[in-house]
Amino acid sequence: MEGPSALAPPIGSAPHGVSPRTLRAAEILSRLVAFETVSRSSNLDLVAFVTDYLSQHGVQARLIHDATKTKASILATIGPRNMPGVVLSAHTDVVPCEGQNWATPPFTATSRGGRIFGRGTSDMKGFVAAVLAQVPDLCAAELCAPVHLAFSYDEELGCRGAPDLVKQVAKISKKPLLCIVGEPTQMRVIRGHKGKIARRITIHGRGGHSAYPYRGANAVNAAVQIAMGLRAIARELEARRDAEGFDPPYASVHIGSLHGGTALNLIPETAVLEFEIRSTPKTDLAEILGRIDTIVAACLASLQTAAPESRIESENLIDYPGLECDGAGPAARFVTRLSGTSAEPATISFGTEAGLYAAAGIPTLVCGPGDIARAHIADEWIGLDELDEASAMLDRLRDLLTQPDWADCLN
Repeated sequence: MEGPSALAPPIGSAPHGVSPRTLRAAEILSRLVAFETVSRSSNLDLVAFVTDYLSQHGVQARLIHDATKTKASILATIGPRNMPGVVLSAHTDVVPCEGQNWATPPFTATSRGGRIFGRGTSDMKGFVAAVLAQVPDLCAAELCAPVHLAFSYDEELGCRGAPDLVKQVAKISKKPLLCIVGEPTQMRVIRGHKGKIARRITIHGRGGHSAYPYRGANAVNAAVQIAMGLRAIARELEARRDAEGFDPPYASVHIGSLHGGTALNLIPETAVLEFEIRSTPKTDLAEILGRIDTIVAACLASLQTAAPESRIESENLIDYPGLECDGAGPAARFVTRLSGTSAEPATISFGTEAGLYAAAGIPTLVCGPGDIARAHIADEWIGLDELDEASAMLDRLRDLLTQPDWADCLN
């Protein structure tokens, strides 16, 4: 196994009030940051480290591999298996650092001024580290219900690793009563977020000399026609503003890229357009996708009038559901109690794996240390105080799960 294989040297002396468990989390975090689990690469070295760590504490982990066997999700259970319990969910991948001006090496955890700098510290290896630091105490506790650790891969590419993992979680003989996804929310409890569908449309027309445009089928013209149709739908959705509590308060249609053509004096034979829809709970996705299909079909018919061999291919890139949980319901109240905050559960616009767990019938909320504003940027960091807050939340969860009537809180 490449990379670190044991706990890191101490991250530094403990600031006043920071618990030993938080320092343990910081040490584990320094190890996790050192694994360059950029989504384009394998995460198996990190997986081996985590499974070895769990094994040292008598916890056996199950791996759910991708088709290439170069990536894997982790599913492990601590506590009695004959009772429904709680899932702690996180992802192990991070976004790239190329082109960013880091003051410190991105894959070396650097401690300064009560902060730990490094790629993935906030998003979201900090939560993974806090969970792993809790493992010895969970194993020693007399739990009345299990804690399931569910760590996925390729979340940053559109939750690609989560579906297979969630299926296995849903198949646990005693389906969990709750899932907490530890994305960075500054420990604010999140009850809802938007869903996302992203597609790539590739248009194949007929090339030729630009002096004779009628002899070809211009793929760029077709792409522009599709883009104009998408923009018209986007303006309609913006006008509805039917998603109070979200920022922005409407479903959005966004064109992220449009490429086509090779030279000015050539009829473009190929064009590629990529777009996304970020849906709200009130969005009729079937209706929107149907309208987009109609636009694409009309463009294809126009192309084939000039060049019968023309074709348009549509490829799904990302597809995950949104999250909608009753902010006043028992699950939200339970997680708010754990978080130690008095703030009302809120919504976010970025996506997570939470919607997949909810769709599988597991009440799910999002709550974790760090700040999404620091994610994906240079000099990403998390505070020791934030790790301490996450550790405190997990302490409360552990203590509640030692009580036989703990599930009454979810009724």
